[in-house]
Amino acid sequence: MRLLLGLFLLIGATSQANSQQIGQPLPGWQPGQLDIHHINTGQGNATFAVLPDGTTLLIDAGSIDPIDWRTNKPRNLPIKPNNQRRAGEWIARYIRNVLSFQKSPAIDYAIITHFHDDHMGSPLHITSRSADGYVLTGITEVAEYIPIHTILDRGWPDYSYPRPFDGDSMVVNYRKFLRGQHQKNGLHVERFEAGRANQIVLLKQPNHYQNLFEVRNLAVNGEVWTGDGKPNRHLFPDLKSLAVNQYPNENMCSIALQIRYGPFDYFSGGDIPGILQFGEPAWHDVETPLAQMVGPVDVQLLNHHGYKDSENGALLASLQPRVFVIPAWATSHADQAVLERLFSEQLYTGQRDVFVTNLLDETKAAISNFLPRLRSTSGHVVIRVNPGGHTYRVLILDDNTESLAIKAIFGPYQAK
Repeated sequence: MRLLLGLFLLIGATSQANSQQIGQPLPGWQPGQLDIHHINTGQGNATFAVLPDGTTLLIDAGSIDPIDWRTNKPRNLPIKPNNQRRAGEWIARYIRNVLSFQKSPAIDYAIITHFHDDHMGSPLHITSRSADGYVLTGITEVAEYIPIHTILDRGWPDYSYPRPFDGDSMVVNYRKFLRGQHQKNGLHVERFEAGRANQIVLLKQPNHYQNLFEVRNLAVNGEVWTGDGKPNRHLFPDLKSLAVNQYPNENMCSIALQIRYGPFDYFSGGDIPGILQFGEPAWHDVETPLAQMVGPVDVQLLNHHGYKDSENGALLASLQPRVFVIPAWATSHADQAVLERLFSEQLYTGQRDVFVTNLLDETKAAISNFLPRLRSTSGHVVIRVNPGGHTYRVLILDDNTESLAIKAIFGPYQAK
């Protein structure tokens, strides 16, 4: 029976590959495929995955504060596809479009990697509210249009590490959302735990993919998985030994995870840093301890949008990605020095393709020498992994409409 299923999936994958054409809508997900959509709204991170049995996973749903807190001036960044809706609604509409094969589209799991607006949504300067009174922004707005069954974050249930979030408008609004959704829709919330491989599991047909598929929780709040059966490594000092202004910052506490499907591996690390600034202690580098644990992967979502404090040599030499995806929305994404490291043959040899979701004109001017080497500078970036995980393609979709029209196709790539 399993041999027949494998043959069916292989035939289906071949048909799908042949039907992918530039200018045409993305062919729908098929059983056995792993699709990872990096959705470009121009407002932060949003990664949506349809797992091999149809289980769905959303990692982040950013919607930035329209007023820059550093300058108190409007950011004026373009929203994709247009400014008629906010980012959360665009994300939900994209997901519903992708899940058109489902009678009742839903998000089985959602992960908030850390509590910043470009990953969860800022309630400031937004007037739209739910019936329960919380502001609709980012993840709270996504849930207004499509049900979410389970949310995992780094703070549940007390939201007290490294300090209480009582005065943080984003987390206060988010917690109000969690309470409202739990009471009305039965939303389940868990704290993401480093080391586990059973918090995000296949829900539809798990027996068809035994020993083939896994989501491994790698790191959160400075705790890093060190291998099966071993205690997690604690990177950060005891808070009692630190002054409040020396506590780990929000980016350092980000969730990191790895998706494995057969030989295919995908890494996502939120906004973890790896390049120390002058005077910073060694424990501010979260990437190097992860590099010591995670081996080669096929695709990496760049840490911290490719900002200057991310993607150190130790991490790149360990992961050795064939494909990089940069979820960019600001002029500092991606940094010139980061791109130099991505393309460095001194860190690891071999080809690598770099895809950017949303490169701004100011950034293009700053990194002009790297532009010819970038495979894309705008669009939704979709990783489509064939059944069994041995090969995959990268498809760039038009982000100016909701057509899911294919702009470019790359691959097939061979998984490592």
